[in-house]
Amino acid sequence: MKRILLALSLGLAASAWAQDDLLAELDAIAPPAPKAYAFATFKGTRIINQQSVELPAAGVGQFVIGHRFGALNDRPLYNLFGLDVAQIRFEYSYSPVAWLNYGAGRSSGSKTYDAFAKVRFTRQSRGPGFNWPVTTAYYTNATVVTTPFTDGFEHFFSDRLAYTHQFLMARKMNEALSLQVVPTLVHFNLVQTTDESNDQWGVAFGGRYKLTQRMALTAEYLLRANPLDQTRNPLSLGIDIETGGHVFQFHLTNARSMADPQWMMQTPGSWSKGDIFLGFNITRVFTHKAPEFR
Repeated sequence: MKRILLALSLGLAASAWAQDDLLAELDAIAPPAPKAYAFATFKGTRIINQQSVELPAAGVGQFVIGHRFGALNDRPLYNLFGLDVAQIRFEYSYSPVAWLNYGAGRSSGSKTYDAFAKVRFTRQSRGPGFNWPVTTAYYTNATVVTTPFTDGFEHFFSDRLAYTHQFLMARKMNEALSLQVVPTLVHFNLVQTTDESNDQWGVAFGGRYKLTQRMALTAEYLLRANPLDQTRNPLSLGIDIETGGHVFQFHLTNARSMADPQWMMQTPGSWSKGDIFLGFNITRVFTHKAPEFR
């Protein structure tokens, strides 16, 4: 009986050793886990006013319409809490490839037209090999103001132009929290006085905290290095709601304008004085190219 038990024990041990060797061989020849990229760091291509690192997918166009109502402290009952004096912006953009998006838009404030482009350089990733800790992108915008000059001086078309340059860096910290930092330069061809610099610098901060699968809180703030007189740093708070092919963004902000150079560097409103504007953005995407043809 002892011999039988000894033989069974030796057989089980040999079988276990053989199984371990087989598993080790399978691990050696199995392909490594694929690299995983951060997905949906933000719900939309804008956090609120500020661009995010997100781009529409390749072959997809995007239409965004934004409304910014009047200040809540400006005769609230007479103006129906700003609803009577709304500003509107609409834009359309297209992504021919996954890393490039370009488009054009119009903002009713100062009757401003603009063309813009965004290029994504890196994507936050994890997996085998080198991994990027952040997603990065470059955004640029050229803006022309078409309202008449009222200072009585002769002006050139170039006086109407302003240019925005931003380098966006964002990290999805976990499934709920995403953060973004954006060094910013805005160049105005024309400034009000000789004491003002044509180049305005700043750093924008933004974040999103996901409440549910379709709802998130958002916030953004732009800290300026050399602010213009009578202007304030823009601060915005919002909530994102996703419903299928649409993203609704509701927000409160002290920046009434929606044209990039103006809301970034020429915001006169102050939260402490009640210069708060209610607004919303609606985003809708359109597939121009089916995935199999991209």
